[in-house]
Amino acid sequence: MTDMTLGLTPEIRAAAEACGCTPAQTAYILATAAWETAARLEPVREACWLSAARAEAYRKAKSYYPWYGRGLVQLTWDYNYAGAGEKLGQDFTSDPDTVLAPDPAVQILVRGAMEGWFTGHALPEYVSETRCDFEGARRVINGSDRAADIAALAVEYLAALQPDTRRTLRRGATGAPVPELQSRLTAAGFDPGAADGRFGRRTEAAVEAFQAARGLIPDGIAGPATWGALLAA
Repeated sequence: MTDMTLGLTPEIRAAAEACGCTPAQTAYILATAAWETAARLEPVREACWLSAARAEAYRKAKSYYPWYGRGLVQLTWDYNYAGAGEKLGQDFTSDPDTVLAPDPAVQILVRGAMEGWFTGHALPEYVSETRCDFEGARRVINGSDRAADIAALAVEYLAALQPDTRRTLRRGATGAPVPELQSRLTAAGFDPGAADGRFGRRTEAAVEAFQAARGLIPDGIAGPATWGALLAA
């Protein structure tokens, strides 16, 4: 269960809103922070899960020391510290611990993801009004490392950010909100047949087609990520 009051979660949400993030983008940013900080949602140093002595030994063994991972997104390497400092008009190279302060940590996380500071890939390439590829979005931060785990977290955050997100629906479901699902699929250009409140094979096929078009797993199940994409369509 996601705790929307934990650590800097409220500040991250506020920064994401100021940056014009969609709910799905905010969900992925929060999921990234949760993963990178071992669920603390506060700025941490790399290897924060180890004892102090073991963590420092771990960090000193890295080729990029002392520019090891810090913050909400584990900023690493001297050129990334310099680049983030240039973007935010601050000096992060004289004292790299500066990025552990809440405000720069939040800005680096949110703006860095949205603007593509880390890998050259920006979050809107994968998560936007018309696409919701939570697994692919890991390329914004760190290739494909633990992409599925972070995508699963993003789905949980999306449901928490949209508490009115409709219940998960699959083939065989009847009644509310199946007609709404069918109507939204039709409006998005995917034909589920009549909005009759019966989730049959035709509706399932429309859900699969919609999911594939939006970069979601085409499993035919209308869960939080699919509802989120439909509500944003």
